[in-house]
Amino acid sequence: MPDIRSAPQYVLTNQLNQSVKSAAFNGKVQIVAFLFPYCTSYCPLIAGELVRFEHDLETANLANDVRIVTFNVDPSGSGPPQLRAFMKEFGWNPRDTRWEFLTGSPAEIHRVVYSGYMVYYKKESLAQEARDAAKERKEGVYRPQPSSENPLASKAHVDYDVIHNDVLEIVAPNGRIRKIYDDAEKVPEKELFSDIRELLAS
Repeated sequence: MPDIRSAPQYVLTNQLNQSVKSAAFNGKVQIVAFLFPYCTSYCPLIAGELVRFEHDLETANLANDVRIVTFNVDPSGSGPPQLRAFMKEFGWNPRDTRWEFLTGSPAEIHRVVYSGYMVYYKKESLAQEARDAAKERKEGVYRPQPSSENPLASKAHVDYDVIHNDVLEIVAPNGRIRKIYDDAEKVPEKELFSDIRELLAS
């Protein structure tokens, strides 16, 4: 695998409102994703995949060597209570910190996510999103997104979306980003596990 760049350093807050340092993941392979807690398209699919990956890692005796780390791309609109609720919806006990869902100030999340992991995200009103979709349909470039159940979103009724890159990044035990999957909701598990074993053996 190529050596892409260093993963960003940070001190953020997890779903339990605990402070988490990036250094806590030294020596572990990190499966890194970026989620909007009120999402009703790709994020629920990604969350379901992450939970499945973690259960399969345990079966493969790799759970102690790998951590799932996700970043909240809506830090101004959601915090630890929403992160916990989101995780529960997809079958994860938030007290199990093999999956850390991290948030922080908008400025710090922007530094880590956009400048560090180089993942684009943008908050946009649903009205503007509808206008953009209408324009794309007219131009013949519209790509429909999947519709996914998210009870948290149904209860909150937020009037915005957070558009972002649906990528999965793999960080080696030495803190270097080694691989980026473009479609986080459909990463081949066999390939992912091969990547993990390669990084643990190097």
